[in-house]
Amino acid sequence: MHKFISIIFFLSPLFLFSQNSSQIDSLTSLIENSKNDTNKINLLHQIVSLSQGSDPAKAIEFSLEEVRLSLILKHKLETSYDDLAWLYKNTGDYVKSLNIYFEAEKYAQNFKSPKKEKILAEIYNGLSSVYSRLNNYNLAISTSNKAIEYYTKVNDTLGIAIANLNLGMYLYNKGDYKNAYSKYKIAENDFINHNDSFYLPSCYNCLGGVTYQLKNHKEALNYYNKFYELSLKNNPNDLYNIAVALQNIGQVNAELGNFEGGITNCLDASDLFIKLNDIRNLYNTYESIANYYTKIGDFKTSNLYYSKYVHLKDSIFDDDTKKTIHEMSIKYESDKKEQENQVLTLGNKNKQLTIYFALGGCFLLLGLLFFIFKGYKNKQKANKELEIKNEIIQQQKTIVEEQHEDIKDSIKYAQRIQGAILPPKNMWKKILPNSFLLYMPKDILSGDFYWVEETKDYVYVAAADCTGHGVPGALISIVNFNLLNKAVLEKDLVTPSEILDAVNIWLTESLHQTYGESAVRDGMDVALIAIHKHSNEVLFAGANNPIYHISNGELHQIKGDKFPVGAFIEDKIQKFTTKRFTVEKGDSIYLFSDGYADQFGGPKGKKYKYAQFQEKLKTIQNFPLTQQHEIMRKEFLDWKGSHEQVDDVLLVGIKIA
Repeated sequence: MHKFISIIFFLSPLFLFSQNSSQIDSLTSLIENSKNDTNKINLLHQIVSLSQGSDPAKAIEFSLEEVRLSLILKHKLETSYDDLAWLYKNTGDYVKSLNIYFEAEKYAQNFKSPKKEKILAEIYNGLSSVYSRLNNYNLAISTSNKAIEYYTKVNDTLGIAIANLNLGMYLYNKGDYKNAYSKYKIAENDFINHNDSFYLPSCYNCLGGVTYQLKNHKEALNYYNKFYELSLKNNPNDLYNIAVALQNIGQVNAELGNFEGGITNCLDASDLFIKLNDIRNLYNTYESIANYYTKIGDFKTSNLYYSKYVHLKDSIFDDDTKKTIHEMSIKYESDKKEQENQVLTLGNKNKQLTIYFALGGCFLLLGLLFFIFKGYKNKQKANKELEIKNEIIQQQKTIVEEQHEDIKDSIKYAQRIQGAILPPKNMWKKILPNSFLLYMPKDILSGDFYWVEETKDYVYVAAADCTGHGVPGALISIVNFNLLNKAVLEKDLVTPSEILDAVNIWLTESLHQTYGESAVRDGMDVALIAIHKHSNEVLFAGANNPIYHISNGELHQIKGDKFPVGAFIEDKIQKFTTKRFTVEKGDSIYLFSDGYADQFGGPKGKKYKYAQFQEKLKTIQNFPLTQQHEIMRKEFLDWKGSHEQVDDVLLVGIKIA
């Protein structure tokens, strides 16, 4: 199997910008001060282009706002759609990406502009890459051909070349190597004519992969050498591409019988993968090196690199398997040494006895040949056993990797479900425009969640911390989120204490918690406020969690009740209390979970603690909310340093306008 045959590019001209933090901050400031919505759309497009590589979630937030404004003004809607679809694709939300591309296609078909064909070409190019991610190569190929058709109408030679390169990749993945080769050659010619240095190295890498599959190994070696030379020339700091090129060259050299050359190339590649901390490619490279040393008969060095390969897979292979490999290696070396000693001893005896007894010497010679033959057969048997063991290990590795991928895919899908349930950023900003939200889950899934709703008279906001984190915490968070919605939207409950009392009862009953069935209370700590829309009154109820109210530079802690939401059925249900306080323009309210204050770090590895947390909040009162968010985020990361994050982190800041 050829492991490093291609580096796949699905690039759109919309996203050939480098991320620049200062530029993003500057453009964000311009948006806040701009009163022209058309100008805002252009600025948002620039921010999306700059941030999509470094902060995809933030880029999606800006892109959604870009689409919203474009829909209102009917200005550059095709560009806004393309931005959003591209982002959804790169974050793995393929259904949303397809839907946005379909909307963009429908809009572009009715577009009255000379740019119509170019816009449709970009859309079909993007659609083809989504279909490819979904392994639907037939649709990827057909839409890629559409992209080429429209690029041809506007004589966009670079667009045609990129589309042909992508089309070649789809054909390659489908197993149609001859047609893939044809498309790659067209792309190569166009890139050369266009004096392109960005895509051409990738094209040579792809040509190397497809000619390797077509068994044209000398041609494959030529293309991989071109890929290596151009990567080294155009971007010498791109160690990954250089390492992959060297590994590919090494593999083809070995295929051509040049095992020494293959070893040299792969050793150079392994040095780069070590610098990159690329464990997956490194262990594959070590496996190749071990195989090539075996081919030249250097079993000792082969075993050394095979041991390195196995060492990198310690988390997958069990101790018994590793011990067996080690024992077989020792047995092989011991047998080999013993055979050498036997040959030397018997050889000396043979010389002495030949002088005195010619006939006896003949018998000893026959005996010597017998032992040499027996040693050879033993070595063959040991090598055969090692091959069988390697095959078993390979099968185990494949099974574990497949299981690991299944689990990882399931957790990522659960993350999308949890993300879909939480209030969208545009909804949050609509209801609470003067606020910020700092949300940093410990794991992919989170037990903390935020919630916002509004009625005719009140805006409700909650920051909740459910039992546990990760998968268990996420499951409980979904239950509690829906119960809060039920209390406000279905039962029309008004005060925070009424809402928490209802959720407390529903949660306890729905989880059937009894002393006999559960030793853990599956519930939540929560701070819930209701801001009156027509007065300066705020209502608060809390389960174990307080809130902070900062007015005129002074911080007031308003404590909640000392029990959680959720109890055993046998417990006496306790009632929550509502506390009321007034706010003035410029006041701040903060809701939070315990993850921030409980984080270990700093120079002595101690907890951050609430006193330090309060002082930090007091110091940021005069900063804009977006800056408050960044200050608190940076403060947490600086404090945490190299320490592991201990819990989910949630902080909601609200400025009274």
